[in-house]
Amino acid sequence: MATEDQNNEPLPPVAVQSPVEEKPKEVTKRSIRLDTWQKIKDQKLTPLRRFSVFNKIPNYIGAEKAAELLAETDEFKKANSVKVNIDLAQEPVKLQVVKAKKTLFVPPAQKSPNVYAKIKKCNPDELDLVTQRKIIKLQGEEDTFQEIDMHGIEKLDMVVVGSCAVSRQGHRIGKGNGYVDLDIGILTHLGVINKDTLIVTTVHDVQVYDTLPENLFQSYDLPLDLIVTPTEVIRVSKRLTRPAGIEWNLLSSRRLEIVPVLKSIKEFEEKSGKEIVLKSEDTDVESYQQKSRQNKRTMRRAMSGLRRRRRSDRRVSEKQQNGDADSHDEGGEKTDGEAGEGGKSGGGRPQRKNRFRRNNRRSTNKDTGESAAEKSEGDDKAGGDKDGGDGDAKKGGRDRRRRERNPKNERKNGRVERDVCIRVTNIARSMRIKELKQELRTRECNPLFITWNGYHGKCYLHFPKKPDQTDDDAGSELLKQLENLTLTVTPREKEGGGEPKQVTLKCEIMKRKEGGGGDAQTATNGTVLEGSRIETTDVTAV
Repeated sequence: MATEDQNNEPLPPVAVQSPVEEKPKEVTKRSIRLDTWQKIKDQKLTPLRRFSVFNKIPNYIGAEKAAELLAETDEFKKANSVKVNIDLAQEPVKLQVVKAKKTLFVPPAQKSPNVYAKIKKCNPDELDLVTQRKIIKLQGEEDTFQEIDMHGIEKLDMVVVGSCAVSRQGHRIGKGNGYVDLDIGILTHLGVINKDTLIVTTVHDVQVYDTLPENLFQSYDLPLDLIVTPTEVIRVSKRLTRPAGIEWNLLSSRRLEIVPVLKSIKEFEEKSGKEIVLKSEDTDVESYQQKSRQNKRTMRRAMSGLRRRRRSDRRVSEKQQNGDADSHDEGGEKTDGEAGEGGKSGGGRPQRKNRFRRNNRRSTNKDTGESAAEKSEGDDKAGGDKDGGDGDAKKGGRDRRRRERNPKNERKNGRVERDVCIRVTNIARSMRIKELKQELRTRECNPLFITWNGYHGKCYLHFPKKPDQTDDDAGSELLKQLENLTLTVTPREKEGGGEPKQVTLKCEIMKRKEGGGGDAQTATNGTVLEGSRIETTDVTAV
């Protein structure tokens, strides 16, 4: 029992800990990039939100408006030769260069030893918008561009690059690989860029900072002369120091393999007697290599899982065969434990059912269009129903319904002849499929279904064809109905808005590809469709 003195004994003093001061977050290029990407994501400024904005030059809503604002500047009007980088946010700038009928240069194809590619035969008065986009991406015909090596280069008046973050003083931060800085160094070394060449970028307003720390930037970092946003044109008052050329001591031999033009320049310089020393330690990090390693790991895991499933299927098949043999030999029924273990004594857990149903491939008779399953089912009926099980009845019903849906007399080489495809191009991004449906109703033009790919400026109309009618006759009749197909389009607010305008659509017949082979995507009747399907809409009500 405690005494009174013990109860009144004073408690020892408790040490009070002083609050720990949090260290300020270190500001780096990486932290600024992450901050910018997070702002773009949080404010939903990307047109395609299903794609990540991190670790890339971000595309943003208002890129078309920024390109139009750049085209209105005096600097752009005075420039004759303009090079634009490959980033998606700068694609509207390329279209503005083509529209102004200036000479457009773009980066060459990947692994190309040339300096850049010159765009040719891209007259905006003769080509629609879809064709122009293909040409500026080097996806057109071979005569629409020409790659130029280091011996046939032309000087540039303006270079437009993409950026992750910029400052009003002219500092620029890219996505972190250093390819743009290296590209400008190469062009400076070759004399393509001089002091009169302007370095321009188009970005969103949230990518513009008032200031960026000076200590983050090195001699090889690219400064800017002109910054254009959807709402503002920022002219840098005092130009920062540009890269003097190629800094060979910062490059590794592996970087020369990645950028072949560097290897060509190095060989040319060494032949002229210049000694070039590269960086001994390879510290370059490319994001595509990280993605490649991730893809390889994913592929290895998938193949490992596939092998495990195959081994499991083989074991199950062997157990079932052994179990059937034992039951026939013994002439009696097996216990639950023996059935679970394939005829072995002792209990075992029941076999797990397959999660996914297999859809085995069935061969098709080219002459009759009859599948092997249908033929075997017909033979079974002719020979008599031996088993008389419910499963056979269900299978026969499925085969009969399949034959009713696809009659043999409508088949040709294993596919159904049923429609004619019309491709419609020059579709604006702000156009909606319901506007096209309304116009088709007024023209009494009723397609079976519509394959909509409006984001890429095209769609496909599938029409029924009479049995005795050829593709050319049906297509000519449909083209007469679709002649002068014009829609009224109102630009969306996120694209800058504006007054409604008339857009004339271009219609053409899609030729049927015999055999249905090749890499192109084909419809159910063998019609070749260029591009990916985005949405297939049933318009039976039309």
